[in-house]
Amino acid sequence: MNSRISFGVVFLSLGAVLFAQAPDQAFPVRAVAVQGNRILQAEQVIAAAGILPGSTVKPAQMDAAMQKLLTCGYFDKVAYDYKPQDQGYALTWDITEVSTFYPIGFEEIPAKIADVKAILKKFDPLFGDKIPATQEVLSRYEEELNRALKLTDPVDRVRGQLATDAQGNLVAMFRPKRELPTISSVDFSGNRLLSLDDLRPLMASAAVGLVYREPEFRDILDIKIRPMYEARGHVKVTFPEITATPAKENAGLNLKVKIVEGEEYKLGEIRVEGEAERTDDWLRVGGFRQGVTANMGEVDEGRRKMEAAIKRNGFLDAKVTGKRTINEERKVVDMDFKIDAGGKYQFDRLEIKGLDLISEPEVRKMWGVKAGSPFNPEYPDFFLNKLREDGVFDNLGETKSIADVDRVNHTVAVTLVFKGAPPVDPNKTQKRPGPRL
Repeated sequence: MNSRISFGVVFLSLGAVLFAQAPDQAFPVRAVAVQGNRILQAEQVIAAAGILPGSTVKPAQMDAAMQKLLTCGYFDKVAYDYKPQDQGYALTWDITEVSTFYPIGFEEIPAKIADVKAILKKFDPLFGDKIPATQEVLSRYEEELNRALKLTDPVDRVRGQLATDAQGNLVAMFRPKRELPTISSVDFSGNRLLSLDDLRPLMASAAVGLVYREPEFRDILDIKIRPMYEARGHVKVTFPEITATPAKENAGLNLKVKIVEGEEYKLGEIRVEGEAERTDDWLRVGGFRQGVTANMGEVDEGRRKMEAAIKRNGFLDAKVTGKRTINEERKVVDMDFKIDAGGKYQFDRLEIKGLDLISEPEVRKMWGVKAGSPFNPEYPDFFLNKLREDGVFDNLGETKSIADVDRVNHTVAVTLVFKGAPPVDPNKTQKRPGPRL
């Protein structure tokens, strides 16, 4: 929650002195403007203040409108100025909004989200997709929702608070005061291809113990269960029904997921945008096997192999994206890949740390990449592993490579770091002392 000090200030133009000196006299408002707003629209602020162009107001009403804005929870500071215009006055609101607005969220509200938002929008013109999480705003909104939805039971009444959503993002959350139940167990029906012994352990480790929210639970199904079916060519598997019943052994919920496995699909055509003449090459690089079960995990692994192959030629920013097209008639999955190679990077220079004056020149001679050559991001670690496998250093300890990528000039400088092995415990037999690094 935000705690704030609000200020109200009235700025009088010289031409408005008569207005200030005639507290009981009403004056017409010809125009209304807003300045200082960052997130809110001027129309929202004007509607919230309640003084519109064409209205006739007294000074006391102006002060009341300013206090209304100051106490609504959206502003840290509110001031107004008015000047003569067309036998009336032009009013300007000068506002400073609360520093942070948060996305708004709703959980377990007994109404459609669109209807809940409509209630709050009608109640407060300032309401939007993001709101301040000030106590004034949260209290006003929860009171209006409880009134409009006729929520009288203490555990059903809506409470507003700053909370985290399933992704860990801060949101202004409105939900009943009762605690959300957690997932006690997950079971399945309709499964034939995969057994319950295949499915239950995955969900037990991923979902049991979590607060049950259906959208987040479906995300877990897509992450844990869907890939198992797609690896077997069942690319149209669905989870049309989730039944939740109270658990007898605790206060949680037992969930039962209905699975519609669908049919098995084969891998169809592989197309690479702009590379049609090299399709056979890409089939080999990606390891794609047309006509076999469409294992979408293997397809994505093939996409990564294509991307890695392009990067090995110096295109470090390369991205390969794939789009699947399901052909219902032929029962195949066709794949269209798009290659965005980006700029080509060249090797610039090599730095070596941790070697003595004798060893460093020898390692430089072994380094196989010349300045100006396309940079292969896999080569530095390959080189270090080769040194270890060939036994170039008997007491070689930790090694690592650091690539300093210049994305403006498309060059890469590589630093190789060497460390000797830890001291040998004198109480243990040393098989081969070897020279120090």
